[in-house]
Amino acid sequence: MLTYRKAQPSDVQLYFDWANDLETRQQSFNSREIPLETHTAWFTKKLTDPDALLLLFEDEQHKAVGQVRFERKHETDMPAEIIVGVSVDARVRGQGFASQIITQGCEACKEQWGAVTIHAYIKADNQGSVRSFQKAGFKFSHGSGKFNPPGQEGLNLVYVKTL
Repeated sequence: MLTYRKAQPSDVQLYFDWANDLETRQQSFNSREIPLETHTAWFTKKLTDPDALLLLFEDEQHKAVGQVRFERKHETDMPAEIIVGVSVDARVRGQGFASQIITQGCEACKEQWGAVTIHAYIKADNQGSVRSFQKAGFKFSHGSGKFNPPGQEGLNLVYVKTL
């Protein structure tokens, strides 16, 4: 059973390492490496942002295995969109932790913001993430180019779950 807690300032290096993991960068919409200063500023801001929820997950031995992040994006004349992102430590990938992190994270998101619909934007070739989100109860909704870098064509997959 995994446990979780809110991310803390002391987690900045761990999150930085996860964010710059080679496979994580390949599956991210922006695949460039993130400089430490940029990451530290972003992380520090997110820890106090009322529209962000960052959760760190640990196994039974209290070893960090991954994280999930929820961000609430406000749109004019529309309900806020909750976007989820997840990453799993390279040493434990393939052990089923991603779907557990997503499921438990969604429950925490519901506690934080109530009954909401969560959106997962996934690269079309990232079948590991597709399976993890499906196992956590997300359903395919539509294709989107929302997070494509300028000049990049193609649609990414959008999976949704209503809590």
